[in-house]
Amino acid sequence: MAICAILGQKLDSRKDGDDCLFNGYLEDYLSLRENEIDENLKETFEKVLETDPDTKICVDLHCAVNVEAISNQIIRYKDICKLNGKPLVIPYILYFQHDDEDRAIIIYDCKQYGYIYAKGLYYCMTEPAGEFIDCKNEIVAISSKQETILKVLNQLFTVKAGSIQRSIDHELFHDYEELKAASKDAANALKLEAMEKLPALEDRTHAIYHYVTNWFLLKKVLYVQYMVNKNILS
Repeated sequence: MAICAILGQKLDSRKDGDDCLFNGYLEDYLSLRENEIDENLKETFEKVLETDPDTKICVDLHCAVNVEAISNQIIRYKDICKLNGKPLVIPYILYFQHDDEDRAIIIYDCKQYGYIYAKGLYYCMTEPAGEFIDCKNEIVAISSKQETILKVLNQLFTVKAGSIQRSIDHELFHDYEELKAASKDAANALKLEAMEKLPALEDRTHAIYHYVTNWFLLKKVLYVQYMVNKNILS
């Protein structure tokens, strides 16, 4: 099943569903949730609409974790298995359909490490036996930088998704060690933030889910990138 067909089945609260916060036309999202959107991201989404008025968006989509993949001793991270339900949350997915072709953009809104988290979500979504396994060539994962979003949008139906992704990889990280260093910095930033914020919270459940899943995404990216890096494995 193509990405647009799968996402089209996800129900938000307007349809008495809990798959996601919102799922529908981007134009409707901007009008209904105007006060909840970061100003920079709102401006970017408005520019996306100028390019494609039929753009749809799925916000805060909840996804399950592939427990079998975590049982692999190399990517072992048992804490993620302790979280109930569908703990992975994909902040934004823009999705498009042109001439019977489907494409989607995963966007993670984080100033410094958004791209790494977005790629982690992509890897989790498209794992074997996962719901989106057959859509992996229709999805590009990126940060919320306006320049990147608009650039990817303009290439989405003319360049293969994998080629777009690799191009962004090469722009941000010259080699695996740079990615590893950035991921470690992201993990340390999460640790410091957790130590500061968790003690002040009466109900820590939501925050704990956020930190545990994000640490898992960082580890997932490093594992997958290591396994596909021919220079390291050769």
